[in-house]
Amino acid sequence: MPRKSVAIILLLLVFALGAWAQTPKPKQYKLSGTVRGTWGERLEGAFLVITPGDKGVLTDKQGRFSVLLEKGTYKITCQYIGMAPLEESVTVADDKEVELMLTRTNFKLKEVEITSRPVTDVNSTHMGSSFIDQKMLTRMPKLLGEADVLRSVSALPGVVNAGEGTSGFFVRGGSADQNLVLMDDAPLFNANHLFGFYSVYNPDILKSYELHRSGISARYGSRISSILDVSLRDGNEERMKYEIGVSPISGKFSADGPLSDKLTFLVAFRGAFPGYIMKLFPNRNIKNSSGHFYDGNVKFKYKLNPKNTISFSGYHSADGFKFPNDTTYQWKNTLGTLKWSHLFSNNFTGIATLVKSHYANKVEGIAIGEEFALNSGIDFTQLKLDFGYFGLDKHQLDFGGDAAVYLIDPGELVPYGSSSLNRRRLESDKGYETSLYVNDEMTLTDRMTLSAGLRFSQFAKIGPSDTYVYAEGQPRGDVNIIDTLSYGAGEVVQTYYGFEPRFSFKYSLTDNTSLKAGYSRTRQYIQLISNTAAITPVDVWKLSNKHIEPQVADQVALGYFYTSPESWYDFSWEVYYKKLYNQIDYKDGATLLLNPTLESDLLFGKGNAYGSEWMLRKNQGRLTGWVSLTYSRSFRTIAGNTAAETINGGKAYPSNYDKPVNLNIFTDYHLWPKWKMTANFTYTTGRPVTVADSWYWYQGQIFANYTGRNQERMPDYHRLDVSLNREIIKRGNVEYSGSFSVYNLYGRKNAYSMLYQHYYGEAPAAYKLAVIGAPIPSINFNVKF
Repeated sequence: MPRKSVAIILLLLVFALGAWAQTPKPKQYKLSGTVRGTWGERLEGAFLVITPGDKGVLTDKQGRFSVLLEKGTYKITCQYIGMAPLEESVTVADDKEVELMLTRTNFKLKEVEITSRPVTDVNSTHMGSSFIDQKMLTRMPKLLGEADVLRSVSALPGVVNAGEGTSGFFVRGGSADQNLVLMDDAPLFNANHLFGFYSVYNPDILKSYELHRSGISARYGSRISSILDVSLRDGNEERMKYEIGVSPISGKFSADGPLSDKLTFLVAFRGAFPGYIMKLFPNRNIKNSSGHFYDGNVKFKYKLNPKNTISFSGYHSADGFKFPNDTTYQWKNTLGTLKWSHLFSNNFTGIATLVKSHYANKVEGIAIGEEFALNSGIDFTQLKLDFGYFGLDKHQLDFGGDAAVYLIDPGELVPYGSSSLNRRRLESDKGYETSLYVNDEMTLTDRMTLSAGLRFSQFAKIGPSDTYVYAEGQPRGDVNIIDTLSYGAGEVVQTYYGFEPRFSFKYSLTDNTSLKAGYSRTRQYIQLISNTAAITPVDVWKLSNKHIEPQVADQVALGYFYTSPESWYDFSWEVYYKKLYNQIDYKDGATLLLNPTLESDLLFGKGNAYGSEWMLRKNQGRLTGWVSLTYSRSFRTIAGNTAAETINGGKAYPSNYDKPVNLNIFTDYHLWPKWKMTANFTYTTGRPVTVADSWYWYQGQIFANYTGRNQERMPDYHRLDVSLNREIIKRGNVEYSGSFSVYNLYGRKNAYSMLYQHYYGEAPAAYKLAVIGAPIPSINFNVKF
C-alpha cells in the first residue's frame, strides 16, 4: 500500500478517535456499600445484579462493593448461598453509600430458587481467578463418595491434575509446591488423605473457595504459581443443627449452633477405612494395601460488640497407609487460626490473625533386616495484620503486613530390630519471612479501573547451620568440599529480599464486556524437593540458603470477559506468559532423602510458560455447567558451569508439568424436581517422561542410554465421571439428601507412571502403571436435623 494512503488512513483514524473521545458522556456517580447478614457478619462473595444495565458485581473479603452508575433509579438484586435473595430500589443522584442486610433462607417456603453466580466478573479488575461455592461442589461427581475441593480445582482453566488417584494440581506450568493452599488462612503442607484419594477439606462445612492464578493481590505472597483460598463456614446463629453422612468407606458428623446470643460454634469429624474398596482396584499393590484417616474441625465465633469479633478455627488430621510386606506411612496435620476483626469506622476495617500450622510424618520400614523409622516435619507460625480503607473517593485501599517463622525437621532415621542400617539425623532448617504490602483499586474513569499493588518481602536463613563451600568451577559434591562454615543458633546465614509489584487493569467495552490486563511478580522462599508428581510423605521441604536461591516468577496476562444480560452465560479468554527463575531440577540418580549435601544433587535454571485459556459457562436454566479449554506449554532450561550440572545440553526441555491440551466439560442437568444428573469429562495430554532410547551390555550387566530429559510422553489422560443427586428433602426440621456416583465410568486405565520390567537376557521393557483402571461406584447419604 502506498505511504500516502497509509498516512490518510492513520489521519482519519486519529480524527475518529478524537471525535469519540470528545463525545459528551453522561456523568456517573459511585454507588458503594456493604453486604451483611442480619447477625452482623460481612459477606464475602455476595453477587449483585443492578438493573437496568444488568451490571454484575461481587463483594470482596470485607463484604464491600463499588460500581459507577448514571443518574437514575435502579433495582439491586443480591444473592448469597444459604440466604434469601434481596431486592432493593436505589435512587442515584450523587455518590451514594448503602448497606444491604440478608436473612437466612426461610425453611417454611416450599422452594427458594437461588441462581448461580457467574464465574466471570466483568466489572472488577480481577482476572485469572475462579470461585466455586459449597453447593456446586457437592453436586460434582465423587470418588469414593466424597466431594473433593482439590480434585474439582483441576476442572478449571489453566489447571491440570498431578495424576490418576491424586489430588495434587499444577497451575500454569508451575510445580505442586508453588501453590499456596489455605484453610481459613492457615497454609497446608500436605493437603491429601490416602495419597490423594481424599483432600483434607470436609465438604459439609465448606463455605467457598477461590483459586487465584493471575492478577494476584499484593495481600498474598509466599508462592509463585497460585493461591487456593478456602473458607469454612461459621456456626449458625438460629438453633442447634446436626448432620450425619455415610459413604461406602467413610462416616462423618457435624454440629453447629449458638452457645449464647454472642457465641457460635461448629464441630465436624470424618473417618475412613477404605480397605475393602481398595481390593476392587486392578493394581496389585493397591489391592493388597490398607489405609485409614480421620480428621476434625472446630470453629468458634464470638461477637464482642458491633465493632469487634473474635474467631478461632482449628483442624487436626491423621493418616495411615501400609503397602504389602514393605512400608507404612503416617502423617498428621494440625492447624489453628485465631482472628480478631475490628471495625474502626464504616470505611475502615482491620483484621489481626495468628496462624499455626504443623505437619509431621513418619515412614516405617517393616521388611526383615531393614526395619527403620524415619520422622520429619515442618512447623509454621505467622502473625498477619490486614487493613481496608474505603473512605477515599474512587479508591479502595488495602494494606498490611505479616511475619512468619519456619522450622523444618528434615528427618531422623532410627533403625530397630535386626536392621543393618545406621542411625542418621540432619540438622533442622529455620528461617524468618516478613512482608509489607499496599494495594489500591482506583476508578480512573467510568470505564477504566486500575488495581496497583506493591509487596516487599524479606527472608533470613537462621542458624544453627553448617554450610559447605565447594571448589569453584567444579560440580558440587562430597569430593569437592573445601570448607565448612558453621553458624550458631540465631545467627543469620543468608538474607534475601525483593519487591513484588502487581497491577491489574480493566477497560469496559460495554456494561457486560471488558478487557483486562495484568502483571505480577511473586517470590517463594520455601521449596519442595521431590521427584514425584504429587506431594507425598517422603518429600523434603527446604528453605532458601546460600546455595538455594528463592524462586521468582514474572507473569503478564491479557483477557476478554463477557457476561450476557441476566447472567445466563459468561465467557472468558485469557492468554499469559510466565518467566520463572531459580527453578529446581535433579541430577540423574539424585539422592533426596537424608542427604547432608542435598544441594549437590540439585540443579538450578530458568523456566518459561505460556498459554491460552477459554471458559464458557451457562448459569441458568435446566442445563447448567461449563466448558473449559486450555492450551499451554511449560519449559525448563538448566545450563550449569559443567556438563554434570547441565540437562539436555543446555537446551530447553518440557517441564514435568507440561501438558499442552487440557479440556474439561462439566454439566448439571435438572432431570425432574429434586433430581439432578451431573457429569464431568476431562482430557489432558500425557505428562512428559524420560525413557531410554537404547540399551547396552557392559561387564555382564544391562545399562540404559538416555538421549534427553522429558523427550517422550505418557499416554493421554481422559476420564468420565457421572453422578445422580437427590436434592434436599425436608420433613419438619429434618433434611435428607444423597447421591450415587461412578468415577471413571468407562474404565479407562490411565497411566500413573511408567516403569520397566526386566527379563533375563533381554533389555527391560516399558509398561504403564494404572492405579485406577476400573469404574468405581459410590453412594453418599446425608441427614440434617
